[in-house]
Amino acid sequence: MQSDTERTAASPSERRLSHVAPAVLRDAETIRTMTASVQSIVPVTLTRVLVMYRVSNAFADSLNEPSAGARFDVQVNQSLPFLNFGGAHWEMLIAVRNAFREDLFDGSVYDELLVVRPPKRMLGGVTVRF
Repeated sequence: MQSDTERTAASPSERRLSHVAPAVLRDAETIRTMTASVQSIVPVTLTRVLVMYRVSNAFADSLNEPSAGARFDVQVNQSLPFLNFGGAHWEMLIAVRNAFREDLFDGSVYDELLVVRPPKRMLGGVTVRF
């Protein structure tokens, strides 16, 4: 995906922001972004894997100009068939991500790009469906 953007005059709050995170304020730029996702199921073990990776030339950096960077989201769901009793289905979930938004395929071009330092999140848990 490629986007051409142009910003109008800066407001007073934007001028204050320029001292903290100058890479967030941009005049005109061409943004190139590529997002890939793979979702698969391993039939023998009933393991579900989801991998999403986004590369762009316009991720914000707190000290520099916009730079190349990446966001990722990896999720693994493992079925636990030895716990299936009474009609319940058990799964274990492990996820690691540095993507800021839940859904990277919808929304504005800048929703993910203007996050200065996205946190890395690790999640683990068990789901039970009755």
